[in-house]
Amino acid sequence: MFKRTISALAIAAIAYVGVAQAQESATLTLRSGERLSGQLIDLNASGFIMRVNNEERQVPKNDVAVIDFTGGTMSTSDWAKVSSGQQVVWLRSGETLNAQLSDIGGTTPLRLSFTTDSGNRDMTTSEVSRIVLAHTDAAASAAGTSSTAATSGMGIVVSSKQRWTNTGITVRRGETLTLNTTGEVRLSADGQDMAPPAGSTSGRLATGAPMPNALAGALIGRIGNGTPFGIGNQATLVAPASGQLFLGVNDRDLNDNTGEFRVEITRSGNPIRR
Repeated sequence: MFKRTISALAIAAIAYVGVAQAQESATLTLRSGERLSGQLIDLNASGFIMRVNNEERQVPKNDVAVIDFTGGTMSTSDWAKVSSGQQVVWLRSGETLNAQLSDIGGTTPLRLSFTTDSGNRDMTTSEVSRIVLAHTDAAASAAGTSSTAATSGMGIVVSSKQRWTNTGITVRRGETLTLNTTGEVRLSADGQDMAPPAGSTSGRLATGAPMPNALAGALIGRIGNGTPFGIGNQATLVAPASGQLFLGVNDRDLNDNTGEFRVEITRSGNPIRR
């Protein structure tokens, strides 16, 4: 009896580990515009199973407009690729394809099963950045809250009034990018607290900002929904993960800021064009 109990516990433990692995960080944008971030676990007849704030939640499939695995946002041109009744899959390579999501399974990375005009196709979440299931005005507004970076002859414009600027650039983990950052931001209404890309000239830390132990006003980055990291005036950046690159200014309150940084990014010696 004791041996049978131990065996049963062992089997249950193995099963639990399998379930714990079968999940992936994702953000669901609903047709209503509501956004849910957590661990995507499964897709069954009732819809998507998400773990949000350590609680399991069932989300009906017909309520979901976008599934995002990288934290990216969608531009007007992105939404233009989504026609009525059609699902579109964005790959991390930047390619898109028309395919219907039919199943989710496996372990991390999750296996995503699709139905295409040429037959069934399986991919993983390490290949897919986003799946658009439907287009509604509310979803389009919610999934595009961080605008794609404006560009000029001097590079990508990073506004001091915007939390995160989507560069529109997809990077690969371990890839080295070369940066040339110029500009200066003012972190107070009186214009006394100045910050070049390296951060506040007064040495003030940014309590309550994305990186509270780093200098206020410094240039920072994030890959998808990942942990923010410092950039400052570094000439090179080694991508800590794969996904879309976001840039921002490390400050708690952005409302009284003025100014901007301009970041020119090159990959393998060639300026990145979008």
